[in-house]
Amino acid sequence: MSKKTTYIILAVIAASVFAIVLFFAVRNTTGNLDAYEGPKTARVGANVIGELSEGYPDVVPLWEGATVISSDRVMRTDFDVYDLTLTTSDDFDDVLNGYLTALQKGGFSIKQRDIGSEMTSIEASTTAHGATFVFFRNELKQTGITASIRTFR
Repeated sequence: MSKKTTYIILAVIAASVFAIVLFFAVRNTTGNLDAYEGPKTARVGANVIGELSEGYPDVVPLWEGATVISSDRVMRTDFDVYDLTLTTSDDFDDVLNGYLTALQKGGFSIKQRDIGSEMTSIEASTTAHGATFVFFRNELKQTGITASIRTFR
C-alpha cells in the first residue's frame, strides 16, 4: 500500500470519528437531532420579556428574549386580530431569516417584500391564520418586529 493510500484511509477514519463525536455531542446537548437548528430562529412558545395579549395564537412563532413593546387583541365577528410589537438587540438579518425559517417549518406560505435596506415585510398564511410581519432597524440599531395576526373562525 502506498503512502498516499495510507493518508487517505487515515483521513477518512479521522473524519468518521469527528462525525460520530459531533453526532453525540449535539444529541446530548439538545436531547435529539431535530432540535439542533444551527443559527437562532423564531419559535412557537418562545419566551419574551413582557406580557402578550390573552389568546395569542400558539402556532405563530416569537423571537426568544425579545421585549414586548405592545400587544393588543381585537375580537371581530369572524376573526380575531392580534397586534404585537417586539424589539431585540439581535441582528436584523438573523431575526428576518429566523422568522422565515420558523414560518416555513410551521406550514405557513410566505411572501417576502423588501421595503429598503432597513425594512422588510413577510406575508404569511395558513388556512387558520393570516399574518403580516414587518422587520425594521430602529434608531438604536435594534431590530423591531411588528406583527398583525388574524385568526379565522
